[in-house]
Amino acid sequence: MEAQQLIEAMSQMEGKPFNPIGLLGCAVFNMMSFVLFGKRFDYKDKKLHDLISNTRNHINNVLSRTSQIIRVFPIILKFPFLWKMHCKDTLCLQSFVKEQIQSHKENLNKPRDFIDFFLQKIKEEEGNEDSIFCDTSLHMFITNLLGAGTDGITSTLKYCLARIAQFPEIQAKVQQEIDDVTGSQRPPGLSDRPHLPYTNAVIHELQRHLDLAATGFYHALSKDTEFQGFTLHKGTRVIPYLSSVLFDPTQWETPDEFNPGHFLDEKGQFRAKPAFMVFSAGKRECLGVSLARMEIFLFFSALLQKFTFCPTTGQRLSPRPPIPTKFHFILTSQIKAVLRSSKAA
Repeated sequence: MEAQQLIEAMSQMEGKPFNPIGLLGCAVFNMMSFVLFGKRFDYKDKKLHDLISNTRNHINNVLSRTSQIIRVFPIILKFPFLWKMHCKDTLCLQSFVKEQIQSHKENLNKPRDFIDFFLQKIKEEEGNEDSIFCDTSLHMFITNLLGAGTDGITSTLKYCLARIAQFPEIQAKVQQEIDDVTGSQRPPGLSDRPHLPYTNAVIHELQRHLDLAATGFYHALSKDTEFQGFTLHKGTRVIPYLSSVLFDPTQWETPDEFNPGHFLDEKGQFRAKPAFMVFSAGKRECLGVSLARMEIFLFFSALLQKFTFCPTTGQRLSPRPPIPTKFHFILTSQIKAVLRSSKAA
């Protein structure tokens, strides 16, 4: 279990201040790699760190101003030095994905992972001209999952740990709930999630406060649409402004405060809220939303079962910090992971 590997790596910090984003990045990439490719890497493997770097730089390039300019003036990529600078990491990532697909094709027997199942579906759909299952879609699907999933989940987990360290009473309540359900002898599993309403509420509130992406990726209207007296024509690009919903006082009792009660009903049971839009909006909110939710829950609950997280001196974050401050906090802040007693964990 990847969470156990992460716990062992954090245990080696011996309760001293450290920045967990590197270890979290390894764990998240490994879980994604196991689902997609059926393999994981040692945390010290240079190949793993190169892939994490390629993935992070790839997504940064996609979202950069340079990329936006290139979409308008693609001729810019005719300049070799710009092509190399802008596409280097993307090409490295695509090369790795291509190698994995080819390797699976050469050993396609009983399905072991996502690539195998997709390749099997391609075979079943042979001759169907309308099929979306082909090598190109497989390659793009995997690249997009790696790009959108690994870095975002890593940043979310880092924020969750650094932020929960600032709320010791809430952290203790989460730990007590996990202990009551698991007996502190086994790691929490997905089947435990319905029985951990407070833990689930805390995770959701942490994500709401993180507000990782102010806007979602745009979608295009498939037909003319009337909306609040306006006519939006087919093809119009719609960009959801997520931050406005996540802190809307008409949707949240105390929008600027960290309050897990936003996701609990009067009986203390978890309640989902339509205004919780952290993975964009609509039915096509995010390609890997189910996988992301699973990873965040499993890693967060497993880590809090084994450790108490403490802030380092002087590191605080205001309720709604400016975006540069927030991301500086995610990238650089240090915490202490103190092993809980054997009775507690």
